[in-house]
Amino acid sequence: MLASIHEKVSSLVNRHRDTIGKVIDPALVQEAIDKANPSKNWDYTITFKGATDVPRGDILSSDPFLEAYVGAPGDPQTLAFVTGIHWNTLNPVWDAVWELLNVADGTVLDLHIKDKDKMKEDTPLGTAKLTLGPTLEGTRDHELELIRPDGRVHGTVLVQTTATRSVGKSAALTKISTRGPARYSRHTSYAAGVLTREAKYEFYTYRVRLYHLQDVFGPDPAEYQHWNVNYDAAKRIFADTLEGVNIRNALHSQHAYLYRHGRTTVYDSMATASDLGRILHGDRLKAKPDQDLKTVVFTYSIIPKGLYFSETGAAFFQDFMSKHAMHANRATEVMFSGEFRLFKDENHHDDWTLLIDNNSGTYAPKKEDLPKVQRLFQLNFPDLVVIAMDHEDAYLKEIRAVTKQMEADLAAAQKQRFQLFSSMSSKNEDTSLEV
Repeated sequence: MLASIHEKVSSLVNRHRDTIGKVIDPALVQEAIDKANPSKNWDYTITFKGATDVPRGDILSSDPFLEAYVGAPGDPQTLAFVTGIHWNTLNPVWDAVWELLNVADGTVLDLHIKDKDKMKEDTPLGTAKLTLGPTLEGTRDHELELIRPDGRVHGTVLVQTTATRSVGKSAALTKISTRGPARYSRHTSYAAGVLTREAKYEFYTYRVRLYHLQDVFGPDPAEYQHWNVNYDAAKRIFADTLEGVNIRNALHSQHAYLYRHGRTTVYDSMATASDLGRILHGDRLKAKPDQDLKTVVFTYSIIPKGLYFSETGAAFFQDFMSKHAMHANRATEVMFSGEFRLFKDENHHDDWTLLIDNNSGTYAPKKEDLPKVQRLFQLNFPDLVVIAMDHEDAYLKEIRAVTKQMEADLAAAQKQRFQLFSSMSSKNEDTSLEV
């Protein structure tokens, strides 16, 4: 079975390889850019190094993170950046890097530091501003006063900027843009992991703050993928009935649980295909170097807040009314959704290849929009080979059928573990209560 899917996917990559062109070599792109004429605007590498003596969000300490905006925070066109969360500290060290392109003189960078609250809305701790322009040419370190919501100064934000004149493709842009890197968070669920893993009791969900979402899909939600009115399960989810309300509340609870922030949450960035491969498959390949990654399928939803996804075939998800609606946090429309595989194909220069489709009954994205999702990943990961295919493609359906059989076999084994886990929980229920 593994050999069958390996041959099918390799053949599929070969069939599409000639039509997608060669992978972009970032070094060659940079060489061409360096030879171009500069413009009056600027390219910035901004490092949010950390902060000192931030206000307390709780009684004794804070769980601070930083949000950065170029434009109004509520505007969907605004470029935004967020660091990871540092727990129980008043002196966080983020060392998070953001690259901005084609920045006009006088552009204001708004910084907001907040305290992460697991149960309710995050608490604002303070704000700071930095005006970008010619006085910042070269590398500069900045200590910015942190202004509390009550107007008092409390703490300092540490930022480093490196500014050079925009050249080449950057100078040709018509507005401010970014080349990332894309920030991500990996959320760990141990309860779900007990039901889905044989040796490692962890289950991961991922959120990636992809850039260029508005550039590719536009700012108007009316142009996004509405829930599928011809799909019975979607009708039940989004119905104006008590059952519909209960289902949507359940999906929201599932989303909140699987994407909750905690001390095991990993925060970092990714800019290349190798980064993406390491993050999704690094642990897997360490444990089993010969595993065929073509058999690993992820379910995803893209909404304005980013890309949300997890592995597809776990028995834990079998009782979910809709995995796509769960990842989308019960949204009535998404930018796109479906399934994807990420793998290296030894027959094609060992490049990382993303095979992505629109296989979502809940939202049924139009196949005509597949080039959009392909373009989105190409913009965020220039050296990634991206193949976007309609879920009705005969070849892809063959591959999916083989994979689903493997998933069914795995789910059957996991279901036995689930029943055993439930039985043990029931027996221990009376003795595990704490007063």
